[in-house]
Amino acid sequence: MQSGYDRRNTKFIRTMSGKLTKPRETGRETVMPKWIRSVFCSLAIAVSVAALSGMLAFAAQAAELPKATKDMLAVLKLDASILDGLDQELKVPASWIARAKKEQPVRYYGNFALDEWLIFYKPFQARYPFIKINHSRTSRVGRVEKSLIAFKQGRVFADIIAAIGPGIKPFREAGALVDLRDIPNFTLAHPKMRDKDGLWVGEKLKYWCMAYNTTLLKEKDLPKRWEDILTTKILHKGNIGISNRPHNWILPLWNTNGEAWTRNFIHGLFSTARPQLRKEGARALVVLTIAGEFHAAIPATPYRVAGYAKKGAPIGWHCPEPVPVTISTLVVIKGGRAPYAAKVFINWFLSKEGQLAQYVSTKASPVHKDLQDKGLVQYGDKIKGLKIALRTPESLIRVFPGVLKVWNDGWMKAGGPMAAKTIIKVKTVLTAVKRGGRRLAFKVKGGEHKAKVSRSRTEVLIGGKPGSRGKLKVGMACEIAYLGDGNEARKIACK
Repeated sequence: MQSGYDRRNTKFIRTMSGKLTKPRETGRETVMPKWIRSVFCSLAIAVSVAALSGMLAFAAQAAELPKATKDMLAVLKLDASILDGLDQELKVPASWIARAKKEQPVRYYGNFALDEWLIFYKPFQARYPFIKINHSRTSRVGRVEKSLIAFKQGRVFADIIAAIGPGIKPFREAGALVDLRDIPNFTLAHPKMRDKDGLWVGEKLKYWCMAYNTTLLKEKDLPKRWEDILTTKILHKGNIGISNRPHNWILPLWNTNGEAWTRNFIHGLFSTARPQLRKEGARALVVLTIAGEFHAAIPATPYRVAGYAKKGAPIGWHCPEPVPVTISTLVVIKGGRAPYAAKVFINWFLSKEGQLAQYVSTKASPVHKDLQDKGLVQYGDKIKGLKIALRTPESLIRVFPGVLKVWNDGWMKAGGPMAAKTIIKVKTVLTAVKRGGRRLAFKVKGGEHKAKVSRSRTEVLIGGKPGSRGKLKVGMACEIAYLGDGNEARKIACK
């Protein structure tokens, strides 16, 4: 083999036998003997074929469905033709794959339960064994708020965050989000289910309607439109249980029916229908409906109801028109340790196979535009042909504060329980700073309140720039967001 060959400055070439031979001269440049050139041409062809074979082998993985995917199709009793076009969807730049192989595991802050994740992850793992995804299911505080505080302090906790909700706004303002428009499958999400600037993309849809006890209510008693609740007397006087979750169903109705209609509906709901106002969440309300605590519960998702119905519980799901729909979103954080592996994963997630895996594991409906009419929603016959009321991340930011004010006024006047810990915001002056900033005292309406300051959960700004609790001093003028006297502060902004 040649040693140290340079076309422009070569005097000797070492042959395969180890002997040195001098190239012949042609005047302008040095030329290798024909037999040596032929060897190198053969080697170049061999290398090219090997490289091409490697690319084809990787592409061929899409042609043969993983066993996990075949099993999912069998469970759903679907023909493999539903995945037509998957080969094309799974194509990503070769450079992404090369770089992804060298990256650390992707840190994914999501909301899959453990058993759901194990089902969902199998097809991806079969296709991309060289990419590892570490999924963590955390609360919104851990998933969104702590990640934002860390980013502002120069640290990155997660590569991908799911269900970020209104957290989109502060993350965007902090410049923390990666533009996802170069991901090939980004455009496979319905246009209303992806950001025009590429900073988020939908991962799944949820339909929020009503669960009802099939023993206590008949289908003829169910309201066709939301306003029919106000005139359906069998649903009045405590026969509906409602949780304090207006962002899931009232906000979409406000977006679609308008402010005037929604204000009137909220007023009539509390004053005329007079439902039970519950502190429990959506899942607990479904259980209480099954137990006969009330005839129906709002809001409720179809997949949650279907799970109990399959076990024989007297529970059904019904949706007045328009149908409230929410989008759960995915974002990628700048400065993560696995940017290319994260993009490969999201591209797969948005493919037909990824969306199908999500449906099988969680029963959440797909955002893929070609799967919208394939029956991948529980109780799909109940919403077929009905108008949709969509909640987008933008409406959570721009519209929901006004919706929440109207809702809270009605909820509290009707005696509804408020969260034990509601965030309070005050402009004040620090009167005491103890334990290196871990404990604060400040003036509130002539009295004094105290708050705890967490190093990881409390965002501290001093002069508009990220700071630490150790920099807080008595006499500073601050704006403090905290969970009530004696509880933890979420944000402290001091001058």
